[in-house]
Amino acid sequence: MEKKKTLILVAVLAVVLILAAVAYQFLRSTQGNDALPSAVQSSTSTQQEQAVQLPSFTIYDPQGQPVQSADFSGKPTVINFWATWCAYCKEELPDFQTAYETYGDRINFVMIDAVDGQQETVALGEAYIAENGYTFPVYFDTDMDAVLSCGVTGFPSTLFVSAQGEILFAWPGYLEGEQLDRLLASML
Repeated sequence: MEKKKTLILVAVLAVVLILAAVAYQFLRSTQGNDALPSAVQSSTSTQQEQAVQLPSFTIYDPQGQPVQSADFSGKPTVINFWATWCAYCKEELPDFQTAYETYGDRINFVMIDAVDGQQETVALGEAYIAENGYTFPVYFDTDMDAVLSCGVTGFPSTLFVSAQGEILFAWPGYLEGEQLDRLLASML
């Protein structure tokens, strides 16, 4: 059992490192090196990066129907991982609502509530969304399949995915509205 946990941890860490490299390359190509935070600038990689495909995972719509990650291909997609217990998640959700109202016809919005069944439940997520009048599409990761497959280690986390299913950029942590708008506009 311990060996299995170790293997899963190593796999998650590998995915996080790959996503960080892809994120660096995307940010560098869209904004130039001067726009990068100093921590990112100091971790420059000279290796040629390969495209990283969005992993296959299953999430559930509000009716409990399974939805596959591949269902979002054919259109640029932003995937946000959040939970009601996460203060930064709650702080950035209004910006995602504004972005959805602006870009929702051209970009898939996949707002994934990370449901662990203890701190976060489907009922808590649904109530929070309804209470705040959010209209973006919400999905529930009740099996933690998306969280584990995408190597999410903290909340909020956001992935920007091309229409071909390649991860263009990963943003771990809080994303300001202005930055979100710039990243979404760069995907079109």
